[in-house]
Amino acid sequence: MHSDEFAARARLDPKAFTRERALPLPALVSMLLNLRKGTLQDELDQFANLLSDGERLQGVTASAFCQARRKLDPLAVLALSERAVSEFYTRFAAKRWHGWRLLGVDGSTLRLPATADVIGEFGPPPSGSTIPLARLSRLYDVLNGIVVDADLVGMSVGERVLAGEHLAATDARDLLLYDRGYPAFWLFALHELEQRAFCMRMPLGFSKEVETFVASGAASAVVTFTARGEARRHCEDDGLPSTPLRIRRRTVVLKSGEIEVLATSLLDEARWPTHSFKALYPLRWGIEENYKREKCRLEIENFSGLSAQVVRQDLYAKLVALNLTAMLAWVAQAVADRLYQARRRTYRVNFANALSKMKHTLVRLLLAAPGTGFLTALIMAMATRVEAVRPDRTAPRKVKPAKIQGFHPNYKRCR
Repeated sequence: MHSDEFAARARLDPKAFTRERALPLPALVSMLLNLRKGTLQDELDQFANLLSDGERLQGVTASAFCQARRKLDPLAVLALSERAVSEFYTRFAAKRWHGWRLLGVDGSTLRLPATADVIGEFGPPPSGSTIPLARLSRLYDVLNGIVVDADLVGMSVGERVLAGEHLAATDARDLLLYDRGYPAFWLFALHELEQRAFCMRMPLGFSKEVETFVASGAASAVVTFTARGEARRHCEDDGLPSTPLRIRRRTVVLKSGEIEVLATSLLDEARWPTHSFKALYPLRWGIEENYKREKCRLEIENFSGLSAQVVRQDLYAKLVALNLTAMLAWVAQAVADRLYQARRRTYRVNFANALSKMKHTLVRLLLAAPGTGFLTALIMAMATRVEAVRPDRTAPRKVKPAKIQGFHPNYKRCR
């Protein structure tokens, strides 16, 4: 954030952030990262009180902040997350599954402000609604809690298309996990072309071949997928090979008696036995939990402005804060594993508690240079706020048709 390289990347105007202002670029970005939820002026006042030179920021108004952020490219904020993620995997021995980095892929929707600028960027509200929506997609490391790649687009772009774009952020040591909304021949072909391993849950009625496989009662079989009709045309339109693909299908029977059919590129049954996939696929649930964190803990739909630029700035800033918290929690978990290794149960860091500790803390870490003692105390505080892990604990999933609470821009929370 303090480098000339970042300043050049962040400018939407060549003259922006070239002079010393009351709100310089590092302070502007740090303010965005400070997990904002309340009124803008109150957040600015709290922010100024955190810094040793806070008197200079005391006079910064909400209007001045808004004028400064108009010059900031949202993609520069997203680049901070990409840089942090790269550093994490370079410096730490991240958890893996049999040598694979497990990456869950899933999409969601984001409710947006109903303004002309936002609608022009992301498209009109769906039929019967007055609220515009955007599509989110995440490439999420389910074992380490890191968002590796993120997309925010209009609803006209499908989840499978975004899944294909995520492959650019993967490498040959990644195993991608998908739910039953993703299977398609062209996506299988793209993984084959890019030499990326995958495990996808198949709808039981996906094809006659799947129905026949389920009826056979076989636990595992290698089958040949052939592109026909629309599938072949889709591959040709996208420049993908439409040659037959060999994919292993595996049947997993859940405790409830429900049958899951998984399609995977891992063909070697001796090396990757079917029973191991019963424990593998549920790990994908981590990406669902991450969306809950983003929407409920971070309040990513609680925007600080009404423009498409602000929507992207706010979302990307909270993504950076989320990833930085996950990295600190990862270190804290390593400490907790040692602290509680003699206990009967396994304990994990309470992520909601860890996230609550990052409000204002990120600003101190980024701007105040508090020293290693401050960081050590923060990690220890996370490591000692833990909860017991209870394997195989389940509860009925309750679907509530309750109205979802929104965030009205004129009624921000007070302290």
